[in-house]
Amino acid sequence: MYKNILVAIDGSEVGNLAFTSALHLAKAHSAQVCALYVVEYPRFYMPEVGYDPTPIYEALVAEGDLIVKQATERLKQEGVNGNAQIADNFYTGHTTAEQIQHIADTCQADLVVLGTHGRSGFKRLMLGSVAEAFVRLSTRPVLLVPQKTAIADDETKTP
Repeated sequence: MYKNILVAIDGSEVGNLAFTSALHLAKAHSAQVCALYVVEYPRFYMPEVGYDPTPIYEALVAEGDLIVKQATERLKQEGVNGNAQIADNFYTGHTTAEQIQHIADTCQADLVVLGTHGRSGFKRLMLGSVAEAFVRLSTRPVLLVPQKTAIADDETKTP
């Protein structure tokens, strides 16, 4: 059913759950996985203020490079065909959700897998929701993996 699965990764617990879900689906369907890390700049980032953003930029890219390297290693360990890549919206001005959509189109994803923290209300307003924004603009099927999955898994394990 699935040939190409795109999964957004960010190094978080919920991002890792989404990656694990994508790997399981890829194995079940003999599909390829494209793991994508989008360099996400803080909402308060204002380059016109007059400070040098280079250290922040370099730190965000270095974090992305590390997460992409780890994802590449995990793809190999799991025996899943695919790749991991980084997308940087600094120069394009596109949102993280728009970057994910662009890469989904480029790799012809049959499915996009995203982790979601399940925030609502004020937390969602302040922190935003990449998953929600992506679902609203996506032209492809989306699988949302909630952070609550980890809690449910932990509760079913016996000590």
